Amino acid sequence: MKCPKCGAHLQDGNLFCEECGEEINIVPEYDPDTDLSVDLDGVFDHTKEINTKEVKKQKKVRRNPDDYVENRHVSKRKMIDVDDEWEDEDPNEVGAIKDLILSIGDFWSRSVISKIVVVFIALVFIGFIIAFGMIIKGISDKQSIDYLVEQAENSYRNKDYESAIDFYEKAIEKDPDNIKIKFDISNCYLMDGQDNNAVFILQEIARDNPAQATDTYERIFNILYENEDWSGINNLLQTCNDPEIVNKFQEYLCKKPEFSQKEGEYDETLYLELQSAINGFVYYTLDGSDPDENSLLYTEPIYLESGEYDVKAVFVNEYGVKSEISEAKYNINVKIPLAPMVSIESGSYNVPITIKVDSDIDCETYYVLYRPSVKEEERVDPDMTSTLYEYPLLMPMGPSEFRFISYSPEGIPSTVITRKYNVTISDATVSLADAANIATVYRYSLGGLTDTDGHVATTNGKFEYIIEDALNLKGTIYYVINEYYVDPSNGNKRTLTGLRYAVNTKDPNDYGSLEINAKGDFYIIKERSVDLGY
Repeated sequence: MKCPKCGAHLQDGNLFCEECGEEINIVPEYDPDTDLSVDLDGVFDHTKEINTKEVKKQKKVRRNPDDYVENRHVSKRKMIDVDDEWEDEDPNEVGAIKDLILSIGDFWSRSVISKIVVVFIALVFIGFIIAFGMIIKGISDKQSIDYLVEQAENSYRNKDYESAIDFYEKAIEKDPDNIKIKFDISNCYLMDGQDNNAVFILQEIARDNPAQATDTYERIFNILYENEDWSGINNLLQTCNDPEIVNKFQEYLCKKPEFSQKEGEYDETLYLELQSAINGFVYYTLDGSDPDENSLLYTEPIYLESGEYDVKAVFVNEYGVKSEISEAKYNINVKIPLAPMVSIESGSYNVPITIKVDSDIDCETYYVLYRPSVKEEERVDPDMTSTLYEYPLLMPMGPSEFRFISYSPEGIPSTVITRKYNVTISDATVSLADAANIATVYRYSLGGLTDTDGHVATTNGKFEYIIEDALNLKGTIYYVINEYYVDPSNGNKRTLTGLRYAVNTKDPNDYGSLEINAKGDFYIIKERSVDLGY
């Protein structure tokens, strides 16, 4: 191959002429107007033979000014200046610039058709970039909050609540603190029948935005009230920190009962009070079982005497909502008083004996007396509301039953003592009817009665005189007649007046008013204002 410039012979593979330095183009010029076919295989085969080391070597040779002569087209001085500039630049950058310049020159050397094709491809590429950018912008716009809210509002107006909820949920993901969007989605939930979700989102607003709490709770309560969800209202109030809201809706509040006494051990009896909200009921148990509406209803303080108690209580409001269960354990360690000591044992007696009772130290004794007229199933043990024992007791005529109990100053009861007696007087010469008549006439003789039937001028009622007890007074046996007032306005109920009279069982002239002194000794006052004829 010869140099196209100086005609010197070139060795195969050289890229520059060793004589004049002309760059050798191994690819033939391409003319699309004359020949559109190119033997690319031949070009590729030819370029495969290029030795890159040789290229670098030849470039170095070109940059050496000593290899050039005066008669070359480029002067020695000029070549040296160019080479100096190249030596100062980065070889890679210089090569890239040269390649770019050659590429541009090659482009403009091509045919018009080639230029049109390249320009067309460039325009298509630019158009693609612009279209792609517009698509991305459109997608971005459709994901903006304004777009999502607008679509949600349109769907809401069209009653497409499911779509509206979907748009609002996406908007909330982008702006979790937007209260308006949360209020709007709560409305969508309501319209779509998702009340629980509406309440949930409103609770979230109330929790995170105290300034909106009052209005938000109003909305929540309206929802729960319409659904008659009393339990839900109660649960909401339990977690509400706004006193104004709690006070406004306190009738729905169902707090667990509070105990007036702390649990623990005590050396005295307790009266335990259960405090609760208004408009409801408190039920309780003492054995540790869970209370319900079938348990004990709390109406007054609970008396805890000696022993162990596991108290549980629950509050139930008027809507049937139950509170949590309150529990407290109490261990009452107090001394249990001794049982009353009765002087007379149970049994049958022909001679009446006065009954005396001794109590434990600092204790008081109470008793009840049952005569044959009271049925067995109606008889109950005495308590602190029964008759207080103060003086010896008369032994009743016929069958009778006494029940005694003692209470310590702390209110601790003893065990109950029962005594049963049956008194008959076989050698009496005065009948029971005669003794009762003697007592009635005697009472009339003292004044106050309008007749011997027991009537009085000041009332419609009357007095009756009934023999119920017997007394052995210094060896003499007396019938004891009790005075009763009979009240016709109260179903002829009999009430003891406290007056008693005594009639000797063998001597009808031995009678009088029965009294007892401070020592507990009985005696008879005998007053004679009229002759009874005995």
